Amino acid sequence: MEYQSGRSLEELAAFVAVVEANGFTAAARAMRARKATLSQRVQDLEERLGVSLLVRTTRSLRLTDEGRAYFEHARRSLAAARDAEAVVALARSKPSGLLRITTSAALAGTLMDAVVAPYLARYPDVSVELDTSVRRVDLVREGFDLAIRVGPLDDSSLVARRLGTATGGYHASPRYLERRGCPGRPDELGDHDAIVVAHEDGPKEWPFITGSKKWPLVVRPRLTVGSFELAVQAAAAGAGVVRAPLYFVRPLLAKRRLVEVLKDWTPPGFDVHAVFPPGGALVPKTRVLLDMLAAWFARSGSDV
Repeated sequence: MEYQSGRSLEELAAFVAVVEANGFTAAARAMRARKATLSQRVQDLEERLGVSLLVRTTRSLRLTDEGRAYFEHARRSLAAARDAEAVVALARSKPSGLLRITTSAALAGTLMDAVVAPYLARYPDVSVELDTSVRRVDLVREGFDLAIRVGPLDDSSLVARRLGTATGGYHASPRYLERRGCPGRPDELGDHDAIVVAHEDGPKEWPFITGSKKWPLVVRPRLTVGSFELAVQAAAAGAGVVRAPLYFVRPLLAKRRLVEVLKDWTPPGFDVHAVFPPGGALVPKTRVLLDMLAAWFARSGSDV
């Protein structure tokens, strides 16, 4: 049986409209089409399928058994086709509305200047709500459009797009190392001043590796601050050793105001993913930001 998609969709729409309106006259009025056109399309459909779908009389219209079965599938297919067209039209439209994003405070600071601020400047009809809760947000239940997450992802019905890698390490200023010496092993940090970013109460652990094994080390902070910006600034001023993401220390490494220590003991980076509900990436406000995020990670060598 030959299938011509454009013509077949017209026949499908005519058949569904006639059944839903319970007649050709009412369907023609609803579709603003000629009654004869709808009648011809339904007749063509029956001829193509090789079965009668409708029993027509001068006073009534009823479905045959084949027509009843076909109608249920036809209605769903027509709705799916309309939804597909709506999604494409939406994807091509201008970004607008409120975009709700959740990520870690450290990553939010990294991406604010690089992506979020340029995004807001480029698209004036979009507003952004940026959540930096320590807890793991439920995107669907709490109405968030996008999460940017570091590390392994939980199994879920959400969709993920890998953006790059979050790397970091341990750093101190040359001036501090001249004064206090350079630690050769993680357990030598007990003789050094640790600068820690406070995220929560309890012991402060810094992750290390020895061979293929993880080695978490509890450190006693000499200085505790509320952000990586302050922590890196303090380290550059000679206040101690800091653990920080690459983004925050990269400019100071280039100027030799900070140097890396304990490199052989530093764990590898973690994958960074954009996570969103199914279909969410096709919404213009989300799709555009995802593209900007991917482009920025690509320019940064996929590492932050």
